[in-house]
Amino acid sequence: MGKFFKGLAQSGAWACFDEFNRIELEVLSVIAQQVQTIQRAIAEQVKTFVFEGTEISIDPTCTIFITMNPGYAGRAELPDNLKVLFRTVAMMVPDYAMIAEISLYSMGFVEARSMSTKIVATYRLCSEQLSSQHHYDYGMRAVKSVLTAAGNLKLKYPEQREDVLVLKSINDVNLPKFLSHDIPLFEGIISDLFPGVDLPEPDYGHLEAALKENLKLRKLQEVPWHIEKIIQIYDMILVRHGLMIVGDPLGGKTVAFKVLADALHDLNKSALMDEYCVKYSIINPKAVTMGQLYGRFDPVSHEWFDGILANTFREHAASISDERKWIVFDGPVDAVWIENMNTVLDDNKKLCLMSGEIIQMNNKQNMIFEPQDLEQASPATVSRCGMIYLDPLQLGWEPLVKSWMENELPDKLNAEQKDTIKMLFDWLLPPCLHFVTKYCKCLLTCHPLHYTMSMLKLYGCLMDEVRKIGAEEEDDEDFIEEVDGENEDSEETENGKTLTDEKLVEEQTSMIVSYFFFSIVWSIGATLDTNSRLKFDEFFRGLCDMEGNTAKYPK
Repeated sequence: MGKFFKGLAQSGAWACFDEFNRIELEVLSVIAQQVQTIQRAIAEQVKTFVFEGTEISIDPTCTIFITMNPGYAGRAELPDNLKVLFRTVAMMVPDYAMIAEISLYSMGFVEARSMSTKIVATYRLCSEQLSSQHHYDYGMRAVKSVLTAAGNLKLKYPEQREDVLVLKSINDVNLPKFLSHDIPLFEGIISDLFPGVDLPEPDYGHLEAALKENLKLRKLQEVPWHIEKIIQIYDMILVRHGLMIVGDPLGGKTVAFKVLADALHDLNKSALMDEYCVKYSIINPKAVTMGQLYGRFDPVSHEWFDGILANTFREHAASISDERKWIVFDGPVDAVWIENMNTVLDDNKKLCLMSGEIIQMNNKQNMIFEPQDLEQASPATVSRCGMIYLDPLQLGWEPLVKSWMENELPDKLNAEQKDTIKMLFDWLLPPCLHFVTKYCKCLLTCHPLHYTMSMLKLYGCLMDEVRKIGAEEEDDEDFIEEVDGENEDSEETENGKTLTDEKLVEEQTSMIVSYFFFSIVWSIGATLDTNSRLKFDEFFRGLCDMEGNTAKYPK
């Protein structure tokens, strides 16, 4: 700060220090002394003055502005000796409708007045009627992103009706972030404000085909909801340079951006779309200190050491290749480390380091965040990023089970045994998950998909025993054949073998069923407290005793 003030005082420049109250309290006290020294020199109308032990000239036209938000995590209140040095100006809530109207006129919209009113009304009704979530934002930046999207669409489709363009931009910006139960409410609001407006279906044929191909290569299932979410991420990347893929674990967040990167690479190679390859770097921001992430001064030598982000960002920004470059932050978002990104996520697109270096982002760069939730994030951060919400419940347990059955089951099982396993999943898993989620208390709260994964892992381990049965039988048969060889009559051997096979299949089937019961009890019922275990025990026995199932499966 001393370096800044020396430069300002001598050059007579104006400077605005943004987010000023994020500086630590003890540092703010020192800054108060520095500002006071400059102000006193201007008041005394001297030509030179002593600042931090150095005599420097002063240009009285120099001025210091600061901006600050009300206090929340990572913010300090200004000390009184600094507060008195500045004249405070309170900012009022802007007139969204007027700003939107002027912006739309500037983009070539004729019906800008009515369209701006509808955009503002949409957000007002959303804030009143939809649920309250940490990643929802209906402020000025949200309106701005709709206006930007509408402007891009106007350039792309100049002949299209204006209400269609505005409706499409509202949908593209907002739909990805809503939880499943808020979507019908949002669609109701939209249909009231834009009656009779039908959106043309977008054509993502090549992209969808490439996504399905890459999901297949990763041995994953093509869930229509998940593919739609990946396309929403792609759309968001086109309009926002900062975006967050939010949602609980096992919702397919990591898979979504990795599959999208692979698909864009394939489309670039096949030239089916005007797209580029993707190069991404994954960083866990909470696994390193702030100094290691952004860079730090050595307290002894005062030498500057670059951080992980600084190096990666500089490399991406300096690159002149056509590749898309993503920095993916895979970890919790909190107000302390992410607030240093404010200038990057703003329209400035600049990373400002403590060393004084400013790195300009290029237009092929994206900052992607992958948190579970935004409980600790400030409203400033939420409003700066595009949001895509992935809910694991929308994905459901079926894709997990299907992928496991396709890739993890022993090869020796016949079709009937595989059908038995499938039937066991369909019969027992949904009611057990529902019962535990709704009626039981857990020592450790788990998501239904976590229970399913635990069950699959445990059942997979026990399946090794089923594999061994077949292997042991084969070894025994080989040994008998070698010893008895040609002495046996071929017919008897065949009969003997058939008997062995039937016995083997029967033994395998009974093990498959009993292991399934064991796995479901010790995965879905594993985290329950004592009282809930008794309830689950009663429920599970009742489920297994259901008519029609008792005859087929032994208790």
